[in-house]
Amino acid sequence: MRIQINCITCSNNGSKEASSYVRYSRLCSIRDDGIYEFKCPEGHQSLTVLRTPKHEVLFTIASNALLDGYLRDAVASFAASLERFYEFAIRVICREKAISQQEFEKCWKSISKRSEQQFGAFTMLWLVEMGEPPNLLSNKMVELRNQVIHQGKIPIYQNCIEFGQAVIDVISPIEGKILDRFPASYKDECFALAGSVRKNRGEPFSVLSIFSLLDAAIRENVNLESCLERLRLARERQDVPSIGSEIFIASAIHPAPKGTSAME
Repeated sequence: MRIQINCITCSNNGSKEASSYVRYSRLCSIRDDGIYEFKCPEGHQSLTVLRTPKHEVLFTIASNALLDGYLRDAVASFAASLERFYEFAIRVICREKAISQQEFEKCWKSISKRSEQQFGAFTMLWLVEMGEPPNLLSNKMVELRNQVIHQGKIPIYQNCIEFGQAVIDVISPIEGKILDRFPASYKDECFALAGSVRKNRGEPFSVLSIFSLLDAAIRENVNLESCLERLRLARERQDVPSIGSEIFIASAIHPAPKGTSAME
């Protein structure tokens, strides 16, 4: 999956009086650190920070993988999206409790490579904070995830739809409660990377948000298949084929005349 990054200097050079002007942009592969730098043909150096939370980015990657026909990758990225949402929720709650970034990172380091411990940390923190256990994946969906990631299972298209929808159904009520109780901390966590870049880089940069299927599904209360159809149409406008669902191919066959070799 790639995103379009605009040159911030060219973008700001457009004048209402000018009849036309050139704006350069670059298609960039998604980066893990969310920071994008490039130099346009005019020599302008651009720095862009992605505001969209990582779990939403991963969900969109999963959706594109599904439309591209990479079904195992879709389930793996949906699962990674849920895991990173648990981390996001932990960070928001700790931010609300005024726990410093330094102390949080020191604690998080001990479980940063252990997804089961992260899951346990989230469920217990949620119970303490909310007084009730969080909504979780069903055993059936957990088994599907484990079979795909650990046993090499190749899921069918419908498996991916069911798993992706299950992830939405887990995240939606949790995110709703976080937004209701901790709106400021939620927003601050979304802009945490931009704040870090502003503090450490000391140079102009732009902040970019990309279309999030997960956010659309939750805020508009629509299912995954509806969101995928929206993404499919957007890809068609950009001339990007979608082959994940069932397609039929018609081929014209011209049999060789009798008595001749097909290799002639």
